[in-house]
Amino acid sequence: MALFGRFFRGRQSSSLRGGGADAFVDGLAAYRHGDLEGAFSRWELLAQTGDPRAQHGLGMLYERGEGVHRDRNAALDWYRKAAEQGYVQAQISLATLYQSGEGIRPDPAEALHWCQVAAESHAAEAQYRLARCYDQGAGVEPDPERAALWYRRAAEQGHAAAQNCLGDMLSRGEGVPRDEREAYRWLRKAAEQGYVYAQVNLGYLYDTGVGVPRNRREAAAWYRKAALQGDALAQFNLAEMYRTGVGVRANLLEALRWYRLAAAQGHPGAVKALAEVDA
Repeated sequence: MALFGRFFRGRQSSSLRGGGADAFVDGLAAYRHGDLEGAFSRWELLAQTGDPRAQHGLGMLYERGEGVHRDRNAALDWYRKAAEQGYVQAQISLATLYQSGEGIRPDPAEALHWCQVAAESHAAEAQYRLARCYDQGAGVEPDPERAALWYRRAAEQGHAAAQNCLGDMLSRGEGVPRDEREAYRWLRKAAEQGYVYAQVNLGYLYDTGVGVPRNRREAAAWYRKAALQGDALAQFNLAEMYRTGVGVRANLLEALRWYRLAAAQGHPGAVKALAEVDA
């Protein structure tokens, strides 16, 4: 029923005190209380003294247009200042902005560089993003073995998206020896964290008996979890199960409900199923 694959479907103001740590915390408190201009004013002063936390915070405000006019080039500049001081979160933000190219010229090579720098500091999100670069050939030649290596490093730190991707590579034997049971183990870890694409993929394993004894009821349960999070593929798969009575008691009304939800997101199989019902 499902197509098994990798899916990348992935933030009362107080007075400014003298110390840098206090000024940063004051800005953070202002931000959390919705005083975006207060956060900006505190972090701007501190960022100009070279504080990397404030520089990163200022970059975030510029990128999002919070408390200041949106200016992604300014965000890039502040992220870079903090990244060059070794501030890992800024390195990740800089890489992400270069990858997305939103409001700036995308630069896959720069994104790869900063992912690499942050990944070597053992940051799970950076390890995952570096794996994606090698997986998708972004800024570098595709390298499944390196992709799998970095997915694994992030997965071992509990990164759900990396666990999902590692599980997929293990199931296909891409970059690693094929191991369906190990694929199941990683997908299960990600699915239990609520990661929707892993829930769909885990449902597929139970649906087909790949790496785990076939269990259509368990498949339906995982499809439902993903469907309730709005995943169109899971909604379609669940509709199919209600239509055929596989894994659940047959129920045409429930099938139609899930077909409609999937079709509203453009799922072609659901659109076709509804057209056949209406014919």
